[in-house]
Amino acid sequence: MGRLFGTFGVRGIANERITPEFALKIGMAFGTMLRREGRKRPLVVVGRDTRVSGEMLKDALIGGLLGVGCDVIDVGIAPTPAVQWATDNFNADGGAVITASHNPPEYNGIKLLEPNGMGLKKEREAVVEEIFFNEDFDRAKWDEIGEVREENIVKPYIEEIKGRVDVEAIRKRRPFVVVDPSNGAGSLTLPYLLRELGCRVVSVNAHPDGYFPARNPEPTEKNLWELMRIVKALGADFGVAQDGDADRAVFIDENGRFIQGDKTFALVADAVLRERGGGLLVTTVATSNLLDDIAKRNGAKVMRTKVGDLIVARALLEHNGTIGGEENGGVIFPDFVLGRDGAMTTAKIAEIFAKSGKKFSELIDELPKYYQFKTKRKVEGDRKAVVAKVAELAEARGYKMDTTDGTKILFSDGWVLVRASGTEPIIRVFSEAKSEEKAEVYLQLGLKLLEEAIGI
Repeated sequence: MGRLFGTFGVRGIANERITPEFALKIGMAFGTMLRREGRKRPLVVVGRDTRVSGEMLKDALIGGLLGVGCDVIDVGIAPTPAVQWATDNFNADGGAVITASHNPPEYNGIKLLEPNGMGLKKEREAVVEEIFFNEDFDRAKWDEIGEVREENIVKPYIEEIKGRVDVEAIRKRRPFVVVDPSNGAGSLTLPYLLRELGCRVVSVNAHPDGYFPARNPEPTEKNLWELMRIVKALGADFGVAQDGDADRAVFIDENGRFIQGDKTFALVADAVLRERGGGLLVTTVATSNLLDDIAKRNGAKVMRTKVGDLIVARALLEHNGTIGGEENGGVIFPDFVLGRDGAMTTAKIAEIFAKSGKKFSELIDELPKYYQFKTKRKVEGDRKAVVAKVAELAEARGYKMDTTDGTKILFSDGWVLVRASGTEPIIRVFSEAKSEEKAEVYLQLGLKLLEEAIGI
C-alpha cells in the first residue's frame, strides 16, 4: 500500500477523510504529474457514481485539474467501466472516477486511470502522492487554465457492448430478467442495455439515489434476499444485481438461488475461451479451482495473482490474457475494458443463456462441483504478521502452500486460504473442496491455525 492509495484508489468517509479539499489536491497532483510527463495540456475524463457526496467531490477534483492546466471531459454519473472505456475511447491522458464501489453510502473515494483506462500504475501513484503531500503543484497561468466540456457516454457504451454479443440470439429467446442496480450508476445503463438486447426486463432499485435506500450496495447473498424472492415469484429466467459503481454483476437463478461469482465467471470464461480457441485465464488465489477445470477443458492456461481487480487487469495486459476475473462477480474483458465490467458480463451471460436453450440453474449445475465456505475474524494490529505466523505453523506441519497472497494451504481435492484484508481490520478464511465435508474440515483447519497465530 502507498501513503495515500490502497489496492485501487483511495476511499474513506465523505467530508471527513474524503473532503472537497482532498479531492482538489488530488486533481492538482494528478494534473501536475501529467504536465511534467510532457503533456502540454493533458485531457482527463472524470465521472462518478450516484453517491450524495459525488457532485461535490467531482467538482472539486475537476477544479484541481483545471487549475494546473488540464482539460476535462465531464461524463457525469456513469459506471466505473464506462468511464474506463471512455478514457481510452477519447484518447485521453488519464481518467478519474469518484466512487466507493460497494461501500455504504457515507463513503466515497477516487480512482485514477491510465490512458488505456486501467487503474493507475503503482509507480505513478507514488508520484501523485509525493506531489500531493509536498503540495508541489504546477499552477497554470491565468490564460492557461483548463477547460471542461460535458459528454454523455451511456449510449455509446451500451452500443459498444451490443456489438460484442449475439443480439439476434438473445432477441430470439427473449430472456425474462429482473435487474437490481442498487440505486447506483448501473441504474442508467443495465436495464436499458438488457431491453435493447431483447430481454424482458423488470427493474427494482433502479432509480439513481446516493443514499442507497433499498439495500447495502454490496451484492452479497445477505443483501439480495429481496431480489431472490422477486425472481422466483415472477418466474423470471434469472436476476442480476450490481454494486454502486456497476463494475460487478451477481446472479440469481430462476429458483431464487444466489449464484457464487466463481460460477458465473466460469460460464463466461468457458464461452470466451471456446470462442478464442484457448488462451490465458487470469484470476486470483481466492477463486475456485473450478476455473482450472474450465481452462483445461478449453486448452487454456491459468495464472493466479494476488486479490484485486487492478492486479488481475495488469496481469492480463502484461501477459496478453484472454479473460480475467475474481470470485466476487467481477469479470474483465481485456479487449474491451481493462477492469471489471458488470454490464458486459451480464450481456455475455444473456447470450450464453439464450444460445443454450437451458434453464439458468441447469447451466450452473452442469459445472464441475466444488463446495466453499467463507468466514472472517476481526483482528486488530499487524494482520499480515498474523498471516505470516499461520504460514510458519503450516510449514512446520508439512503442508504444501502458496503464499502469493496470504497463506493458502493446498490439498489434492481443495484448499484453505487465510488472508488479511487490505481495507478492513479483518482476516478472511476461505475453504474449498470436492465435498462439503472436506471443505468444512479445511475451514476449521484454517481457523485453528489462525487462532494459534493470534495466541487465543
